[in-house]
Amino acid sequence: MDNHTPSALQQEWTTLQYQYDSYEKFSLLIKVASGILCSLLLFHVQLDFIVPLLCMVFWMLDGIWKTFQGRISDRLLIVEKALLNPMQDNGMQYNSQWEFSRPSSMKLVISYLKNALTPTVFAPHLLIIVIALIGAYIS
Repeated sequence: MDNHTPSALQQEWTTLQYQYDSYEKFSLLIKVASGILCSLLLFHVQLDFIVPLLCMVFWMLDGIWKTFQGRISDRLLIVEKALLNPMQDNGMQYNSQWEFSRPSSMKLVISYLKNALTPTVFAPHLLIIVIALIGAYIS
C-alpha cells in the first residue's frame, strides 16, 4: 500500500467521525422537534396533561441517541490509539467490538439514563418541560 492509500483504520476513522458528527446534529434536531411539537400541542391544541409527558419521551429518546453516539466515540478512541501504532491495523471492527463489550439489558438502560442526564441533553429538555408545565398551568 502506498502512502496515499488510506488504511482500513483511516477509512474507519473517517466514517466513524462523520457518523459521530451526524449523531450530534440529529440530537439537536430531537431537541428542536421537542420544542416545536410540545409548543404547538400546548398552545394550539391545548393538550395540557400530555405535553410534559411527550417532552419527557423526547428527552429519553435523546438519551438513547446519545448512547448510540457514545458507542461510536468509544470505537473512535480505539481507532485513534491504533493509528498511533501502524503495526497493529485492526480496522473495521466496530460491530465485533460492540458484540464483545455489549452490556446487559439493565446496564444498557442505565447508560441511556446516564446519557439523558448529561448537561447538553438534560438542560434543553428540562427547559422545554418547565415551559410546558408553565403553559399547562396558565391555560
